[in-house]
Order: sequence, then structure tokens, then C-alpha cells
Amino acid sequence: MGALDADQWRARVVTAQDRTVPATEVPWLRSREVCVHAVDLAGGVSFADLPADSLTALCDDVVTKRAAAPGPAVSLRATAGPGATWDLPGEGAAALVTDELHDIAACLTGRDAGPLTPDGTPAPTLGVWP
Repeated sequence: MGALDADQWRARVVTAQDRTVPATEVPWLRSREVCVHAVDLAGGVSFADLPADSLTALCDDVVTKRAAAPGPAVSLRATAGPGATWDLPGEGAAALVTDELHDIAACLTGRDAGPLTPDGTPAPTLGVWP
């Protein structure tokens, strides 16, 4: 990637999900994949071990994709960090879910349903992350 010129970075590439994106997105797509699957491998890495800026970008990315799919309305609020809020449009009144950023990321990616609403109800079940 270090050898790509400006024209090559603008090239269009097709992802595994059959989306066409600019080559500039490839580093993020690979970083996201490595981080999420490092957690999936259960080798001692958890979402809590990932950098906050990566978790925020992951949540932004997942919410954008989930917002286009059917599902429950959810307002997610990370307990730390400025601007760490996301709203998923969907069916019914939005459930407020507040937790640590790493737990919000785990919930959004379908790795954990641990976050709770203020009344102690579990977070709504989200569909499969595309």
C-alpha cells in the first residue's frame, strides 16, 4: 500500500460483500476485520483491549450499516468520551442503552448482548451485522 500513487488510491475495488469502494477504504476495512476477528478467536483479546478511536470508528461504521436494515430503534451512549453516541432508527420507541465504549462496540457487532437499559432490561437483540 505504501507504493500506491494518488490515482491508485482512487481506484474502485469490490469488497467481499460485493460493494464497490475507493481503495482509500481498504486500510480501514482490513483494520476493522483484524480487530473484530482477533476478539472472535478468543485468544485473550477483547474489545476492551482495542484503542478507543478504533472502537468509535467501528461503532460509526456498524451503525451506518445497521441503520439501513430493519431492527429495533436503539439510542446508544458510551459512558466515556465526547460524542460517543449513536442512534439506530428502527421499530418502536428507541431503547436507551448506556455502557462503556467497548461494550457498545461488542453489542453492535453482535459479540455481546451485555449492555442494559437504565431500568435493567437487556439491550434489544440486533440482527446479524452485515
